[in-house]
Amino acid sequence: MIRITIIGLGLLGASLGMALRSADPKESPLGTLEITGWDRDPRVIKEARGRLAIDREARSLAEAVRDAQVVIVATPVQAVRDLFTQLAPLLPAGVIVTDVASTKAEVTHWAATLLPAAVAYVGGHPMAGKERSGVAAADPALFRDAIYCLTAGSSTPQQAIEVVEAIVHAVGAKPYYIDPEEHDAYVAAISHLPMLLSVGLVEVTTSSPAWKELAPLAATGFRDVSRLASGDPEMHRDILLTNRHSLSRWLNAMIAFLGDVRDQAEAGDSATLEELLRRVKEQRDTWIASRPNLRPGEAEFLQQPEVDRPNLLTFRLPNRKR
Repeated sequence: MIRITIIGLGLLGASLGMALRSADPKESPLGTLEITGWDRDPRVIKEARGRLAIDREARSLAEAVRDAQVVIVATPVQAVRDLFTQLAPLLPAGVIVTDVASTKAEVTHWAATLLPAAVAYVGGHPMAGKERSGVAAADPALFRDAIYCLTAGSSTPQQAIEVVEAIVHAVGAKPYYIDPEEHDAYVAAISHLPMLLSVGLVEVTTSSPAWKELAPLAATGFRDVSRLASGDPEMHRDILLTNRHSLSRWLNAMIAFLGDVRDQAEAGDSATLEELLRRVKEQRDTWIASRPNLRPGEAEFLQQPEVDRPNLLTFRLPNRKR
C-alpha cells in the first residue's frame, strides 16, 4: 500500500484525492492507496472526507506527513514557500514531494532551497480546472485526458519521477515533461492571459454606469468569455505575482493588438479587419480540429494498432504491500 498525503483540499487537492481513491487498484500502476488529507480549515478536511476525497483526516502538518511516501501540495502558489519551510523538518527521509501550482519556476527554486536533500521534488501542474473553487466543486473526472505538466531536475531520482508519473496516469491525465521557465512562459500565454482578459471584460463592463442596462443584454458570448473571472481570487493573485515577467510580454502584445484594432476600426479599414477575422477564424478552427488535448506526436501514436504501441508506463513500486 502506498501512503499519499494531500495538503490543501480545495478544487485540485480534493479532486486528486477523489480520482486516486476511485482508481481500480488492480489496474492502477500505484496499486492500493491510503490518502491522508490536511487543510488549514478543519471544516474543509471533514467535507473532503465526506466527499470521499481522503481516507484519513490529519489534525496537523506533522501528523499528515509522518508516514507519507508521497506528499502532494495543493495550496495557492504563494503559500507553497511557507509550507515548504514548515514541512522541511517534518518530512521523512526518502519522501517524494510534488505540487499542482500554476507556476513552476519560483516553486522549483523554493523546493531546491527549502526542502531537505533527502527529499525528492517533482513539480506538477495539471492543465485542468473550473471557474468554481473549493472542495464543494471537486470532481474525480477533472483530470481525465488533461495534460499534466511535470518538471524534474537532472538530479531528481528516477523512481520519484516514475511515482509522480504513475499518479498522473492513475487520475486519467497525460504527463508532459517541460522545463520550469519554459512552462511559465507558455502558460502565461494560454492560461494566464485568458484569465486576465476575462477579468478585464467583467471589470470594464460592470464598473460602467450603464451596467444596469447592459446586464440584461449579456448573453452566451459574455458568459463564455467572462467565465474565468469566476475563478479563485487567491489563486489568480498568486499567478500574477509569481509569473509577472512572462505574463508582461503577452500583456504588451495584447495591448498592442487592441490598439491596432481600435485604429483600424476608427479608420474604417474594412479589408484589414476582415482579413484579420478570417485568419484567426481559420487558426482556431484548425486548432480545434487537431484535437487540442493531444500532446505533440500523440495523434500518430494513437493511429498505431494497440499491439504495436509501446507501454506508456512501466513503473512499479518495489516490495509494496497489497
